[in-house]
Amino acid sequence: MEEGKLPLDLLDQIIGEKEKLPDSVVQGPQVGADVAVIDYQKAIMQVQKFYNSKEKVYLVYKTDPITFPTPEPGKYAVIVNANDVVTSGAIPFGFNATIILPVGSSAVEVLNIQKGIQEECDKKQIIVLGGHTEFSSSVNTPIVSGAMLGFVPKDYYVTREVTEDDVMLCIGWCAKEGMGIIANEGYEQLGELLGPATLDKLLELGDEISIVDIALKINKEIKPNLMHDATEGGVLGAAYETISPMDFGLELYSEKFPFTKETIDVCQLLEADPLKIISSGTLLVITSESKAKEIVKESTKEIPIEIIGKITSKENGITLDGEVVPPPGPDAIIEALRKLEEGSL
Repeated sequence: MEEGKLPLDLLDQIIGEKEKLPDSVVQGPQVGADVAVIDYQKAIMQVQKFYNSKEKVYLVYKTDPITFPTPEPGKYAVIVNANDVVTSGAIPFGFNATIILPVGSSAVEVLNIQKGIQEECDKKQIIVLGGHTEFSSSVNTPIVSGAMLGFVPKDYYVTREVTEDDVMLCIGWCAKEGMGIIANEGYEQLGELLGPATLDKLLELGDEISIVDIALKINKEIKPNLMHDATEGGVLGAAYETISPMDFGLELYSEKFPFTKETIDVCQLLEADPLKIISSGTLLVITSESKAKEIVKESTKEIPIEIIGKITSKENGITLDGEVVPPPGPDAIIEALRKLEEGSL
């Protein structure tokens, strides 16, 4: 495709059937339409029913791009934005995407990205509200920047009000997204060293990075004080950025973070710190110790749940096994991918 906006015939093909939109959407995707229009009162009915709440409802908004290499950027753009929205307790409602592709990209590439967006939205009952697609010489790989709307009743909004002696839970395997990216980019090279079965398990792990269902379930059950999706910088970076702006410290225990054997094997080979690898799909939760112990009872092989730390006083700082944790640096996946690209294993 040439530089510029998407051809109208292809745009019309992407938009699809407008009759699928619910009556809560007054104006959805349409050629020539500049905005989406939502009937707020109808839109909030789903979240009121889910939480059985009659409190006023807050609008939650989030935007996040997919820039790391992935065969399914549309799918992952939906997931990472929905993940952040649910950390507030909100149910994701509608999604917009800005898609920028390199000049020369094919119509098939555009359709595949949009297909990934639509299929993932359908899974989570999220409405595709609109977006923008163009081809630009400013990029050399597809960029998908998403924006997600959600709604949460006031009485189920996760307030982020932490108290000393609360504990931090880690829910789900750590470094999931990073392992999927590394396995996809280095399948042949790593497969020769570790075996294809290991890489297949990592691809499967990286495919399961949605926290929507588990986060909403936990919020409905215990109303936690804080929830946070561990993205770039890994679980250690996520824990640090959660606590550092607050008047508290955090005591973390490295042996409690859940990693699959395959993740540890790949990280040792690449000399990468698994605590610092992008970890979308891993949910950090801060709550009282009594509530945390109840949630830990729900731990499974598929979704492990561990207490990884404790909230302390500010003067204690943020520590891992007694050592002070520095501010997060570049994600460890960057160096790992460089090694794969150079073949320097």
